[in-house]
Amino acid sequence: MKRIAIIFLLIGISTGLSAQNLISFGPKIGWNSTSLSTDYTDYIDDIKSGFQGGLFFSIYLNRFYVQPEAYLSIKKGSLDSSIDDPLTGAGTLNISQTMTLRTVDLPLLLGYKVLDLKLVRLRLWGGPVASYVLNRDYTLSINGVDETDRITKEDFRDATWSVQAGAGIDVLMLTFDIGYDFGLENFMTIRSLDDFNLRNNVFFCSLGWRIY
Repeated sequence: MKRIAIIFLLIGISTGLSAQNLISFGPKIGWNSTSLSTDYTDYIDDIKSGFQGGLFFSIYLNRFYVQPEAYLSIKKGSLDSSIDDPLTGAGTLNISQTMTLRTVDLPLLLGYKVLDLKLVRLRLWGGPVASYVLNRDYTLSINGVDETDRITKEDFRDATWSVQAGAGIDVLMLTFDIGYDFGLENFMTIRSLDDFNLRNNVFFCSLGWRIY
């Protein structure tokens, strides 16, 4: 009975806040473009397109708002690079990599309404993102030879942190956002290649529907 009472209390509070336009939530879908980066300077990045979709929940405090989100994301990328052979110390290894990551991303965003009219809002926002890997597809070739079996489970991280920043506009119940996700941590480090590492940097845009 206590649990049921607490649930009804939370529903009542949420309904009251919604009526006062203090909270809103809804689904969102989007497109992303992933750029891979590494600490090595000699590389060519081939940007790939992916998708994302999930839910957002906004809490408004006058012109400021807090917006936690949860969404599934598919991130694709490829990278061609050259490094010195770590075993011989002579010669060059031409490395080609492709990857597809499927992740659960959990941003916690702080925003500010630059323009707040009755029908239109213009927003700026940013905040940290925790990203958890569900599964991955990865290939590695060195000097044209498939070397994917050199990659071990220990070379990958199951979770990483990043920071997002961007802007958005609301028109009636529709919300459109455009932003950039700056990877703070390597999502993989290939130990057999002298700790060769990769990070994700993601440009994205999304369209959401505010149910409340």
